[in-house]
Amino acid sequence: MDVLDRQKQADRPVESLFLVLNPSSRSFSGQKKWPRIFELLERSGVRYEQALTSQSGDGTRLAFEAAKRGFDAIIAVGGDGTINEVISGTAAALMQNPALPCRFGIIYTGTSPDFCAFHSLSLDPDVIVGRILEGRTRHIDLCRISHQAADSECEVTRYFSCSANFGLGAAIARGSNSGLRKRFGDFIGTLLSMLDAIRNYSPPQFRLRIDGCEHRFNQVHNIFVGKNPFVASGIRLKLDIAADDGKMYLVALHGISRFRLLSLLPRVYTGSFCHEFKPIFCNRVEIAEGGTANEVEYDGDPQGRLPARIELVPRLLPLLGS
Repeated sequence: MDVLDRQKQADRPVESLFLVLNPSSRSFSGQKKWPRIFELLERSGVRYEQALTSQSGDGTRLAFEAAKRGFDAIIAVGGDGTINEVISGTAAALMQNPALPCRFGIIYTGTSPDFCAFHSLSLDPDVIVGRILEGRTRHIDLCRISHQAADSECEVTRYFSCSANFGLGAAIARGSNSGLRKRFGDFIGTLLSMLDAIRNYSPPQFRLRIDGCEHRFNQVHNIFVGKNPFVASGIRLKLDIAADDGKMYLVALHGISRFRLLSLLPRVYTGSFCHEFKPIFCNRVEIAEGGTANEVEYDGDPQGRLPARIELVPRLLPLLGS
């Protein structure tokens, strides 16, 4: 599809859409928004279908199948996990056939709207449904990641839109999702999980290849790789990146003691620690090993193990509502 065809697609109102709904979003309270969403869609007269997710991977499968069926828009109705899965399914379909008419949108019902914050997507169903149906589209970059599966030696390939984390990331995400955020709220729950993860973590050495050049980082607490400076639950990176600028960032939080890391925590929430730990902008990252910290986490959930390979795919995803 050439530039002119993509622009025509960007100007086309949505005539059909497929909703991927996660009933467990926000500890099942996200469903409270559903009646209003359905009311708005019925009133608009748009043709739509829907399906519920019940287990990991459902969102990817449903989105892929809906894209192949020719829907104008695939809409994730949920939080970060739902967004990640629906993006992966939509992106995989577009990689197979770039001429597919499908675009991607979000009606957010989750806890920590990091994707929405970066892309200026409204959290109000009345506003975002209207913007989605208008059909105005922006093509944004994605990251494609390949890594070892969590429970086998097989390699899996997926897409993500926010941030992948190596080091503390998986332990923090697991702790946050275990019930801390439900009990204490998003910010406090994630902070408590972070403190517990730091207490039990021994920072290893990581060996990476960044755009073909070898790098070694000692005493690694976390390596951030991605497109979105809003990492999770208020954690952010202060750096210069745009949704469609053809680059991804890498920030290595390394070479410091546990005490020094704890003293940096306030700056983790302003992003200003990036002044000390300079971002590297790149297109491809390979992470061969991380010692005992071999888990891979992205877009809010532990997903597998090292080794991992991350590549930027420029302007792949047609995003509605931005």
